Amino acid sequence: MENREYFVSVFPKAELKLAGYLEFLAFVSESASSKLYQEYGQALTFLTHSPESCPLYVPNPKYRYKLFGKRYRIVFEIVGNIVYADDIQDCREDLDKSLV
Repeated sequence: MENREYFVSVFPKAELKLAGYLEFLAFVSESASSKLYQEYGQALTFLTHSPESCPLYVPNPKYRYKLFGKRYRIVFEIVGNIVYADDIQDCREDLDKSLV
């Protein structure tokens, strides 16, 4: 089995959404916000090694997703050896399931 490493690129719009989630959570608990950020980092590290193992994102199967922090997901696509993280979503929100 090939041991492949991927480069992860997070779009600025996705980073802004994460920052909003972290800021909101920090008002409730700074430690919970810090823990969520650590779990986000772990999810990105996971994506550098095996993004193909993540499930397909049902509304658009060209995308996959990685859950982190119990209720957040990184929605991404794999192009060559680059993982493009297009969106970060709170799974509790009612989304229209469209990206960009």
